[in-house]
Amino acid sequence: MRKVLIALAILAGAMLFACPSLRAQEVTKNAQDVTREAVTDQEIELMRSDIRSKRKQIIAANMQFSDAEAQKFWPIYDQYAADQRKAYDIHYNLLKDYAKNRETLTDAQAMDLTKRWVEADQAKSQLRIKYFPMFEKAIGGKRAARFSQLDRMLTLMVDLQIGSDVPLIQP
Repeated sequence: MRKVLIALAILAGAMLFACPSLRAQEVTKNAQDVTREAVTDQEIELMRSDIRSKRKQIIAANMQFSDAEAQKFWPIYDQYAADQRKAYDIHYNLLKDYAKNRETLTDAQAMDLTKRWVEADQAKSQLRIKYFPMFEKAIGGKRAARFSQLDRMLTLMVDLQIGSDVPLIQP
């Protein structure tokens, strides 16, 4: 359990230091006339890639697979992570929509964003429902449950970081 907490603290630290620095950076147009939005997308993609890598390292360190288990687990995990990334892409695009319209947001737009956010959350839950029987078959019930705990903790940390960086809608 201590390894899990240390690994989660490292991931949280990486996220806490990466996100504010991305927001705080002032980027000016360079010779290639790069827009702020394009730079932000690139910066965010680098951060997301780093988080995915750290997430995989934390799982590997805490699951301690045998070679046989690893051969069964990682291909399933890689597909799960790819599908999970698509779900987070939806959240990211919703955040971009919100940021773009935040100052002029209507009631209808606010409700539409909220509805789409809930649907994206449901899609993430459906991914777990779809994949965890596959993990159970590959590595057994207790090991799959352990992975489920790790995955859920890491997901909650990412969601918490995202949520804490989003300003509340003003009435």
